[in-house]
Amino acid sequence: MCVSDRFTAPLDAIEAPSVRGTLLNPTRILIAEDSSLFATVLREMIEPEPDMEIVAMAQNGKKAVELCAELQPDLVLMDIHMPVMDGLTATARIMARCPTPILVITADPYRGGVDLSFKALSAGALDLVAKPDEVPMREAERLELLRKMRILSEVPVVRHVRDSLGSARRSKPAPKESTPAKKSQETKKTKNAKLAGESTPVVGIAASTGGPKALAQLLGELPADFPAPILLVQHITRGFSTHLTRWLDANSALRVVEAQHGQPIRAGHVYVAPTEMQMELTASRFLKVYDGPAVAGHRPSGDVLLRSLARHVAPRAVGVVLSGMGQDGAFGMAALYRSGSITLVQDEESSVVYSMPRSALERGVVSEVVALDQMADKLGSVVKKLAEEGS
Repeated sequence: MCVSDRFTAPLDAIEAPSVRGTLLNPTRILIAEDSSLFATVLREMIEPEPDMEIVAMAQNGKKAVELCAELQPDLVLMDIHMPVMDGLTATARIMARCPTPILVITADPYRGGVDLSFKALSAGALDLVAKPDEVPMREAERLELLRKMRILSEVPVVRHVRDSLGSARRSKPAPKESTPAKKSQETKKTKNAKLAGESTPVVGIAASTGGPKALAQLLGELPADFPAPILLVQHITRGFSTHLTRWLDANSALRVVEAQHGQPIRAGHVYVAPTEMQMELTASRFLKVYDGPAVAGHRPSGDVLLRSLARHVAPRAVGVVLSGMGQDGAFGMAALYRSGSITLVQDEESSVVYSMPRSALERGVVSEVVALDQMADKLGSVVKKLAEEGS
């Protein structure tokens, strides 16, 4: 049985002081991985770090659940495909019984299993990354993973009341494509969706760590007749944007698609920027998706997207920055704010990592700070007003 749960409000793990992660109080890590190769890669990455220690290694999800309750680690590195109990079920049970920060480390997106990894985010995991495609790991990849682990180990998490995959599935609506009737409705909705014109408001969203879960909640609460297109930049591992798109689409009444170059935008649609590409909106309301250079280390970049909205849509654009590491989106939000557009950021309490919203807030370019559970209503009212003004 877990001795203590973590019910405190989320902190900005990058900037908040902590006694954990020191020589005297190292970050305690549980690895759940059935592949001896990847288990060795993770162990060799962590063991030289003086502020980290591996408290146990589990080769299946059932053992991971037991060890997590017994040892109460600061972070769990969770594989998805494991014998006895998979990582999705293990994540749900850990988050129901002894809430612990969980980072899903999944296989290459082209080898399958990634959709289960996104479902683990719904079960309570904080984030996901790809397993390394080279052994030994590239140094930049190794340092980035260690950085993410340090940050996530400090994020307080809360209990998820469902402790089985079955109950979690029963509580969720069926995917839109599950019946012929729903397929027909979706096709009709897509076909009849209004192309964005000069008076149509456009929403731009930037997110990073903690973003997928926030996006699933936000988009899941917006109606199918939402009167604006939504353009989305989510920092995520290469190749994962397709799976993110499919996961978000299955959990939203909106039509969520991966953006394509030259694509016109429509109200009630969400356009996800592909990984390793930049995305902008042109003056004629077409998407520009291209192999451009990284901006401040990001490709896609929230700043690139939001600045294009400031150029071509303002003041009828709405900028939103959700949970994430770093400061991407802050300069784009500044451009929007100065052009008369509304800018919204997620509040600290509901963010996994608050650096991105805080960076925009500290520049004085935020119209309003909004809790995640109120973001859909706020966005709906803002966009409705803009749409009425343009009609």
